[in-house]
Amino acid sequence: MTPAPILFAATLAVALSACAQAGERPSAAGDAGHGHGCPPVEVVAPGVISLEGSWQWRLSFTPSRQQAYWSHSEGWWPGTRERATIRTSRRLPDGRWSTPQVVPFSGTHADMDPFVSPLGTVMLFSSMRPVDGVERGDMDLWLVRRTWHGWSAPQHLGREVNADGYDELYPSMDLLGNLYFARVKAPVPTEDVDIWRSARRRDGSYGAPERLGPGVNTPQRWEFNPEISPDGRTLLFVRLDRPDDGLDDQGYGWGDIYVSRRHRGAFAPGVNLGPCVNTAADEFHPTMLWERDELFFARDAGAPSDFHRIRIRLPR
Repeated sequence: MTPAPILFAATLAVALSACAQAGERPSAAGDAGHGHGCPPVEVVAPGVISLEGSWQWRLSFTPSRQQAYWSHSEGWWPGTRERATIRTSRRLPDGRWSTPQVVPFSGTHADMDPFVSPLGTVMLFSSMRPVDGVERGDMDLWLVRRTWHGWSAPQHLGREVNADGYDELYPSMDLLGNLYFARVKAPVPTEDVDIWRSARRRDGSYGAPERLGPGVNTPQRWEFNPEISPDGRTLLFVRLDRPDDGLDDQGYGWGDIYVSRRHRGAFAPGVNLGPCVNTAADEFHPTMLWERDELFFARDAGAPSDFHRIRIRLPR
């Protein structure tokens, strides 16, 4: 009998291939979503959220989908390790987005990768801000809570989740509060980059994280940018094909977005989302509006990254 995770991976690969004609790959970033049987790919709010000449990172939305949060930096992070700010914008009645504002708790330190929880009560993010008055050289995971007066003061997630000398990046949370994130050696990656999971305890704290299994993490390639579905069963993530990994190219470009389904506690082998999403450019930072079948992601085609949007139905 074929194991369920392998059967799911095969079924998913067939379903995603329906987005494009068999055997065709886009030759450049501009080809994605044009022809090949693909839905159109749109730049998100050009000139407001997606800005020329600067970098945009990790887009997230409140449950109403009327408020957006993302990170902004002038230089490529982490190459510069410079200050990055978390910005927000609200959707106007005419469908446009309001002028972005820096959130009150950001603007001084490097703050990245905001994620609004499925219920909208919590925002997770990565930051290089001091911990107990001590300056940090790596990014840790922090949390703010929604109050009647806005977001609370940032709360450090603790030493069980945050490891010294490593960047903890791109947090994501399911409805039960279980935490997913990537961990990478700081400031320069010298080890494998993997995705980790930390279970939420009854008291609201987090236990020691565990590295996800071989369905997601591989010893040769880097996996990061996890986006978990609210039910905790479907995981989007990015896999990086490094030129020094000694493997034949299995993706469409430098970084591709993959999907994996959880079955009996283990994630099935990740499946590439295919040429409707992934191109010869670098695709990363996936955000899924699961109830709308809308995928948002960042794309770097040799210039600072912008956010893109496509409708794509993932098998459930």
